[in-house]
Amino acid sequence: MKPYLHRAGSTTHFQWNLDCSVGKGGQNSLASDVMYIQWYYTLAAAHPNTPQNRKDVYSKVAITGTCNGRDDDPLVKAILAHQQALTHPVIDGKISVATGDGKVGANAFFILRLGARLSDMFPQAWPRLDLIPRCPPAVAQAVREAVPRVSA
Repeated sequence: MKPYLHRAGSTTHFQWNLDCSVGKGGQNSLASDVMYIQWYYTLAAAHPNTPQNRKDVYSKVAITGTCNGRDDDPLVKAILAHQQALTHPVIDGKISVATGDGKVGANAFFILRLGARLSDMFPQAWPRLDLIPRCPPAVAQAVREAVPRVSA
């Protein structure tokens, strides 16, 4: 995970980005990236604004830090269901690293859309994911490492 500044019109937004792709056919090589996405879906499964049909899919995701990248992985199923529900321009079950201007066609990269949802779900803590309940240790560490510190 790494910080990413995303421009939306004349406004700049802080977002969290990935270091590797996660999901179907993704790299799935960094536990913190995979855990971030898995954690998001566990939070969304419990959130009152998530439609029940997606809660059913999301609730099968566990925070393990691994994803096999195949259709049978619960994380791949959750990503696919979410992409379909949002009519994302690329429905492939994979969350790519945001690059360039942060857009895929006219829409933001999917990872940035997840961050926007997290910021709505936890406005009092965003972008400090480590302050959100049940934040996985690897995600919390990545967040704390990105916070600037004054050296002595």
